[in-house]
Amino acid sequence: MIIRCFACSTRFRIDPAALGVSGRRVRCTSCGHVWLELPQGGVAPRPEPNGPAPASPAPPVPARSHAEWIGWLVAGFVVAVVLTGLALGRNTIVAAWPDTVRAYDSAGLTIRVAHTDGLRIAEIESERVQGGNGAVLLVRGVIENTIEHSRTVPPLWAVLADEDGTQLHRWRVAAVSSVLDAGKTTTFESWLADPPEGAARVTVGFVADVQG
Repeated sequence: MIIRCFACSTRFRIDPAALGVSGRRVRCTSCGHVWLELPQGGVAPRPEPNGPAPASPAPPVPARSHAEWIGWLVAGFVVAVVLTGLALGRNTIVAAWPDTVRAYDSAGLTIRVAHTDGLRIAEIESERVQGGNGAVLLVRGVIENTIEHSRTVPPLWAVLADEDGTQLHRWRVAAVSSVLDAGKTTTFESWLADPPEGAARVTVGFVADVQG
């Protein structure tokens, strides 16, 4: 049952059985006011001159008010809005703080990088190897961060072309590290089974910089 303090109007929830048949003294946990709370439909007993001392006031259990529930709902809504903003704005966030890409990777959220300023692809090598199941093309290289702050490393395209520059095949390649600190390097390596006939040159570029 719900009872109310007569001094400060604070509402509490209390077990009706705790009041007994003749009521019980209770103390408000908010203001300290003490009063005799009667069971519903009860009548205050007459004091007995030599009777036992009244029981110690039982602190009632505060009942959650309507305002408290509204507060919890508002707090939950704010948290949901913040999490949604972090998810939708992840590309901007990662561009400003590259180290956060690891957290997004753990959550399974992909990152699109708008530009690749400061990142340089170097030492590209390709080698055709004849294996038991046919030819395999090995492509490897190095990525350098040439600026003074960390950068996110986006995926790469490896492109095979003929002598005239006509594209024959392309595939995605990932670097070993997804974030490069200032002045650091990372490597990439990829194998392509059964490269197309007529392939004469290999180029590697960032997905964000390659059209099509």
